[in-house]
Amino acid sequence: ARLSGTEDITVGTPIAGRGEAGLDNLVGMFVGTLVLRTEVSPHASFTELLADTRAADLAAFDNTDIPFERLVDALAPTRSTDHSPLFQVLLEFQNNQSAHLELPGL
Repeated sequence: ARLSGTEDITVGTPIAGRGEAGLDNLVGMFVGTLVLRTEVSPHASFTELLADTRAADLAAFDNTDIPFERLVDALAPTRSTDHSPLFQVLLEFQNNQSAHLELPGL
């Protein structure tokens, strides 16, 4: 907030997009984008900021069924081809196990 000069911070994150029962039998990866928004109060302690951010993020997960483009249309931000309309930072966490190849007898 201090570096951006705003108290309204938005960050994007990918989210599994298999919430519809009709997608259960389809093969492939379905991913949506979720916007996590936090209002940063300059008077809040770091602990309060973390608690507020957690609460806002958990509330955002309740709305994962709203398509990203529908949200963009509803908010009608100024569009540009050089950045995302609702956030400029996207965070992703990959919790993948390292590949391990075993070739018995070789």
